[in-house]
Amino acid sequence: MERTVTSGTERGRTVDLSKTVATPIAELFGHVTLVEGYGLASFTGCHALVVLRDIPGKTVAALTSELRLQSLLETALATGNLIAFRGRLLSNPPTPAGGSWNVEVYETDSVILYGMK
Repeated sequence: MERTVTSGTERGRTVDLSKTVATPIAELFGHVTLVEGYGLASFTGCHALVVLRDIPGKTVAALTSELRLQSLLETALATGNLIAFRGRLLSNPPTPAGGSWNVEVYETDSVILYGMK
């Protein structure tokens, strides 16, 4: 199984997915402290910084290009309510606006917004 890279510095390169190691899906809980949206040619979406509930003092980033998930993250920021999100830890995450990450980044495919803080 192959996939063609569509963004970043390796755009156009074909990757053999059978030779890649899939990281397990994690489910993490916490509170959103920041949401940054991107409308760039290479990426449209957002990342949210989440202070984890179960690992005090640890912050991670949840990255998504899905508008529905972005809306839930923005609501969590506005209300201060607890969220859970599912995603895979990225070993080499994209940096939509350049620079580098100083937190772990998860490619997010699910967000649950709780009614409690």
